Amino acid sequence: MIDPAQMAMQMVMIQRQPFDIQYANQQAMYQTQLDAWKEIDTAFSSFKSALDDFNKPDNSFVKNSVTTSEDGYINATAGRYAREGSYDIFVQQLAKAQQDSISFEGGELPSEGSMTLTLSNGESVDINFADFEDMHALADHINELDEGINASVVRTDGELHLMLSSDETGVENGFEVDVQGANHNHRQLNEAQDAVIHLGGEGGLVISNSTNTFDDVIYGVSFEVTKAHQPNEAPLTMVVGTDQEASKDAVEEFVDAYNDLMKVILKHTQTEFQIENDDSDDDDDDSTSKVTEAGVLASDSTARSIRNQLNSVTRGVFDEGTLYSIGIEANRDGTLKIDIDRLEKTLAEEPEKIDAIFFGDSGLLAGLEQVIEPYTGSGNSGSNLLKTRQDTLQGNIDRVDDKKERLDYRMEKAYDRYLREYTAMAQVMSQMQSTGSMFMY
Repeated sequence: MIDPAQMAMQMVMIQRQPFDIQYANQQAMYQTQLDAWKEIDTAFSSFKSALDDFNKPDNSFVKNSVTTSEDGYINATAGRYAREGSYDIFVQQLAKAQQDSISFEGGELPSEGSMTLTLSNGESVDINFADFEDMHALADHINELDEGINASVVRTDGELHLMLSSDETGVENGFEVDVQGANHNHRQLNEAQDAVIHLGGEGGLVISNSTNTFDDVIYGVSFEVTKAHQPNEAPLTMVVGTDQEASKDAVEEFVDAYNDLMKVILKHTQTEFQIENDDSDDDDDDSTSKVTEAGVLASDSTARSIRNQLNSVTRGVFDEGTLYSIGIEANRDGTLKIDIDRLEKTLAEEPEKIDAIFFGDSGLLAGLEQVIEPYTGSGNSGSNLLKTRQDTLQGNIDRVDDKKERLDYRMEKAYDRYLREYTAMAQVMSQMQSTGSMFMY
């Protein structure tokens, strides 16, 4: 005797199996492609962040360093435009902010009298003591004026003092205080003072500044004076020069960032490829990583276009030459490697050539930004081809889900039909079996 439910289920499974296989293969293909584009998208985001860091104002791949013959007098840094040189510097005095102390008879703010503050710009502010409850309220009022004078109240030996200080150092930020109609004691604790240095040693070129930081004295060098020399004391020597190790690290950082992106693209676009391992310590000649499984995007024109555009930019000719001319070579797979000897020679003989190739409107970094802009939506166009490809693939996956739902509905109807047919067949067979048994007796 047949089982109608079992027979109906078997017929449905036979009918839907090709569709299940087809839909599963489609979804697996779309999902694999989607995962690949997501990985590429993540790699592009990381590379875009690295480019933004490299392209920060005044950044340079040629790092300069500053050394001094004595510690404690100067803290100095050298920017991208600094040039090699040696300078003798004598620090005559440090910049100071003016600071005054005012105390009143009886230790409290008097109910009568006034105070006039003459600011550095020549303007005056009149203050009546009767308008304030105590010295703290007076200090709060002066601070709220926001006129470059900071006020506070301190207690020494049981006596309150109103402390007035310039917000900034230098003679140009000094002020005057005039108290009228009240018994008081006014002391100037610190006179406003500019920083003064002698370039070339004591008695040399005198340079003053309202702050202790000098930015424009030596081109490309910023330094802060922190301690004054004694009269007739020997000056310190400041030496500006190229920091070879830091410069090589900066170039290696770019190469690593670029290779991280390129290796992800290679992983998904080539049928068989080799990635150069520059850091291989093996003694054998095999310094490559070989991938023989075809990339899921090997036949995708967009993915191949990305790879080709990046290769084209890094192999391009810039105003001052090519990457190869400064010691950066392109491997067969599109990744980059550094020839340390040639890079060190460039840093020693013509370091400005490195920045000229990387920076500027026609430099390598600008070219790379232009290439990746359509794929990240980072520019004015607002396009984001990587996101578009992911949305398309996700849409394909969703459409296959819709097909599977429609297949489930059709198979449910087919099962009901088969169940009715096999149930009727079973009933006919049962009747025939009953009828046949009557003739056996």
